[in-house]
Amino acid sequence: MIKEVRIDHRLVHGQVAFTWTKFLGATRIIVIDNKAAHDDLQKMAINMAKPQGVKLNIFSVEEALSKMPKVEKLSDVIFMVFGNTKDCADFVEAYPKLPVINYGGITKKEGSAHVFEVVYLNPSELEDTKRILQHGTKVVMQQLPTTKREVLDVDSIKF
Repeated sequence: MIKEVRIDHRLVHGQVAFTWTKFLGATRIIVIDNKAAHDDLQKMAINMAKPQGVKLNIFSVEEALSKMPKVEKLSDVIFMVFGNTKDCADFVEAYPKLPVINYGGITKKEGSAHVFEVVYLNPSELEDTKRILQHGTKVVMQQLPTTKREVLDVDSIKF
């Protein structure tokens, strides 16, 4: 069962690895990130950051989509983490079954608008977000399990 889906440019780090994983009772983290899936050094770093006893998969979008029939049958409590809005939007377009995505950490870039705490979106990421929303997936923002969850209002974003 997929319990939570998050976009966080840091992928698996302290907040994701320990705070969120423990809060969710996650037994498996699935990272979906085209860049990380093809970078052995990054995969090793992500594996070292995950909590002991929690299973980890690191897939490209294409690999993840091909694995979804199997993932849907797992008895694990799954925490899915995307590294960026583009990979997430590409995934949602092909697999429009994710009800909610939490924008937890999207780094500041030139031309980006500050949307929430540590969430910054540039025009391209805003378009990705609109693609996600078009499939009926709700986009929220929540930094920690103990903080308020807010719905992202794309119409309020100004560059």
